[in-house]
Amino acid sequence: MRQCHNCRRQIDDDKALYCSTCGTRLMDIPAGPPSASTAGAARKRKKIWLIALPLNIAIMAGAFFMVKGCSSVFGAFTATGEPLGNFTFVPKQCRSGQHMSFFGSVLLGEGPQDGAVVAIIDPVKGKIVKVEVPGSCEPPDYEKCKEVIIDPKYCSRYDVSIDKTGVMVNNIVMINGRVNVDCVFPGGGTAKGDVAFKRCN
Repeated sequence: MRQCHNCRRQIDDDKALYCSTCGTRLMDIPAGPPSASTAGAARKRKKIWLIALPLNIAIMAGAFFMVKGCSSVFGAFTATGEPLGNFTFVPKQCRSGQHMSFFGSVLLGEGPQDGAVVAIIDPVKGKIVKVEVPGSCEPPDYEKCKEVIIDPKYCSRYDVSIDKTGVMVNNIVMINGRVNVDCVFPGGGTAKGDVAFKRCN
């Protein structure tokens, strides 16, 4: 039995085209409420959709971040004189310090001799900026390099900010952050840089 969607009158004649009470066209009105089995199937489809949609989004996001890695690094770091030497370092990629058991990031060039800037926020020592001097790494594995920790007492600006993104890829939480320093050392050398990074893993 059908019901008029306008006046709610029950329609006994299944072939009627118009409601005998209000005259509303009945042709487009469904033949009645959905059966329990139809309603159950609809609810099941809705549940599957609600589960599948976030899962698909998570898979797509994970694939995107695995391909992109650290999606963006901006800025440069310039040094003159002692103790760092003369160079301009432009990072091309970054790695989360979680790989090496610290909260921070390693900003890297393209090759093993391009140098690095390491930004750390340590629960005991506080903010730390460490520089791996370009061209100082020894072959064959280029793991042993000249590293200089910049002492904040020589800096008019010494800022390290690091934030977790809430996105995890391969058990590594992606981070955003910035390193901004302006330093003059006792021997006249300088270090100045402003580098920002996003989605570093």
